Formats: sequence, C-alpha cells, structure tokens
Amino acid sequence: MSSDSEVRQSISAQLQGILSDAEESYVYLKRKHENDTRLEVALASILVWVSALVVLGVSSFRLFGAVLFSNAPAFFLLITAVAAASGLLTYAVRRRRIFPFAELGALIGKMKGGAVSSEDGLKLIDATQQAMLAVKKGKVDSVFGRGVLAFILVAVFGQNVAVGLLAGIVVYLYFRHETIREYEKEEARYAESKSAVLQRL
Repeated sequence: MSSDSEVRQSISAQLQGILSDAEESYVYLKRKHENDTRLEVALASILVWVSALVVLGVSSFRLFGAVLFSNAPAFFLLITAVAAASGLLTYAVRRRRIFPFAELGALIGKMKGGAVSSEDGLKLIDATQQAMLAVKKGKVDSVFGRGVLAFILVAVFGQNVAVGLLAGIVVYLYFRHETIREYEKEEARYAESKSAVLQRL
C-alpha cells in the first residue's frame, strides 16, 4: 500500500515538473502569438498607407496642384483611414485563427484543477514536447534579428559595412549556439522526466 502511494507521489512530482515546463512554453508561445498579431497589423497598415499614397497620388497626378495639394490634410486623412481599416481587418482575420496550442492551455488548466487521468498526463507530455519544439524555433528565429541589429549598429556608427557584417555574423552564431545549448539542456531534463513518468504509468 505504501509502495503504491510512493509511486503515485513520484508520478505526481514528475508531472508537476512537466506541467511547469508546459506552462512556461505556453506563456511564451501565447505572448509570441499576440506579438506576431500586432506586428502583422502594423505591417499591413503601413503597407496599405504607402500603397494608397502612391496609387492615389499617381492616379490624381493631373489634379495634384488643383486638388491634392490644396487639400493635403484631407488626402492624408483619407489614406490614413484606409490604412487603419486594413489594420482592423487584418487584426480581425488574425484573431479568428485558432491558436495552435489552445489544447495545451486546456490541458494545463485541467491538470491544475486536479483529478486527471494517466491519459491526460500522456497528452500533456506530447503537447509539451510539441510546444518546446515551437519555442526552440521561435527563439532561434529571434536570434537572426539580433544579428541584423548588430550589423546595422556597427555599420552605421562604425561606418564600415564589412566590420558590421562580421559583427552581425558573430552575434548571430553566438546567440544561436547559446539558444540551442539551452534548449538541449532543457530537452534532456524533460526527456528524463518523461521517461520516469512513462515507466511508472
């Protein structure tokens, strides 16, 4: 009887560790999803604003002096309204997309509520592994941005494109190596916990 209790406690402890990893990955992915939505909205609005400026400007070229120039505030207000409308439309479309890790969020909520089955534990393990892979991809992708930023800063302030390029590559490779190393360490810890849970189920 005591051995059964010890096994349950051990499984519970291992699942708590996996649950902690799952929650951390879920929060990161949810925040990234929201940030990506904002970025898409901003890019869509800027693209439409510039496009509207060019299209309306070219199409009204003959009337430029008589109409557009004299009504410049109204013209810019019009293209800004069009850009804002496109941003709202992009936001609405993006919001309707299903968050890929919604099931993981539901599993986390269920696990925190207690009274979960072994099947729920296995589902959590699989969902967490998929989430961790997505987190790894997201972090590796963000490293590229750091390399580009380093290139721009060095190239602009150092006024040397070659040195800027070298700095960008070094920064990219360094942070990519650190990100992958950190992920592999977490993956090894997770695999150990997963193996221990599966052996006891």
